[in-house]
Amino acid sequence: MEDHTTNTTQKRLRILGDDEIQALYGRPRFTDDEWLEYFALSPTEKASLEQLHSIKSRIYFILQLGYFKSHHLFFVFDLPDVEEDARYVQTRYFPDCQLDDLDITKVTRLRQQRVILELSRYRTCDAEQRQALATKARQAAMVSAKPIYIFRELMHFLAEHRIVAPGYSFMQDTVGQALTHEQDRLSAILSQYLSAADVANLHRLVEDSPGLYEITQLKREPRDFSASEIKHEIRRGEQIDDLYRLAQKLLPELKISNESIKYYASLVSYYSVFRLKQLNKQTVHIYLLCFVYHRYQKLHDNLINRLIYHVRQYQDGAKKAAKERVYALHRESNEDIEKAAQVLKLFTDERIPHHTPFEEVQAKAFSILEAPKIDFVADHLTKTITFDETAFQWEHLDGLALQFKRHLRPVLQFVEWAASVTQAPLLAAVQFLN
Repeated sequence: MEDHTTNTTQKRLRILGDDEIQALYGRPRFTDDEWLEYFALSPTEKASLEQLHSIKSRIYFILQLGYFKSHHLFFVFDLPDVEEDARYVQTRYFPDCQLDDLDITKVTRLRQQRVILELSRYRTCDAEQRQALATKARQAAMVSAKPIYIFRELMHFLAEHRIVAPGYSFMQDTVGQALTHEQDRLSAILSQYLSAADVANLHRLVEDSPGLYEITQLKREPRDFSASEIKHEIRRGEQIDDLYRLAQKLLPELKISNESIKYYASLVSYYSVFRLKQLNKQTVHIYLLCFVYHRYQKLHDNLINRLIYHVRQYQDGAKKAAKERVYALHRESNEDIEKAAQVLKLFTDERIPHHTPFEEVQAKAFSILEAPKIDFVADHLTKTITFDETAFQWEHLDGLALQFKRHLRPVLQFVEWAASVTQAPLLAAVQFLN
């Protein structure tokens, strides 16, 4: 993450890596195909070339033009720096001439650049354009406080208005000044709204304490969906509830985007408490308010995800238990039908004397299959018997009341629920459970 402070004159922002700086500001290195593309000349460009007298000056012009087409920047170079490119241009356009050096005067080089700007319909970044860049940077800083975002917005502005990009150090300073201006703007607004009690509550997050700093505890995320971890998460929410209400009220007054809120919040996670204490107090207040706002919402996401996880677990468990119950009943029913067949055979069993009392036959039948099951099998044979799987699911869920109370009810009680009119019955059910 880029380190940025309010004092940009002492330390410039590190916005790009070395490779990125080289890619944007370094002289291009062309392949054979790119030679063909960038060193090709249009009729208008050839006409401008004819105005130059020496072959050396013409080759320098073609090189400057090709590099500008690629990067929209100008470079100062000698023959050893660009020898391969220069030899290609000399061979392609001036095969009968010898090229020993590319020494031209500064006046000639700048005159060529003016011609190239006119041919390309570009302009230099003068004082007026630099002021426009500063304004654009301040506008971008209100959308996102990430230096790379502001830098890219400025580069897009330059390209859109066909302006040659100023040096990287100027861009660093412009972005840094925009961030400083934005922090000053936010600090001025906060100073109007924060009471002494609010400031004290914010300072409590980074105060020295025997254990961990409060902000350090708040940075921790739940390791899993266990009841103990969720209790800790709810406790964190209770700790910052007042500060969250404060952030809800103040952040709209700052007129910053959600992206900036997330970025400022991330800086609290990035910086150590020691580093935070070294920053401007008003700046830290902004960071902490954004952190509390973002963390409280993330906390709710964690709790709701946990609720969804456990509800799905209970639903899946109920469905599985109901299916197993239906399977077991079907299996038991099939076994009973087999026994019922044995009961029926009692009426054709020749080993039983005809004068045997019915009570004895009945007792023998009941020893094979109990009376209630005989009735059930009879019903099964005379009409279709179905098992209500949904009822079995609810029967299973009824037995989980204690688990609901332990795992679900704390979340239902803590989360602030809201719903559309069409979901009002569901919201009423949640309120009833609370």
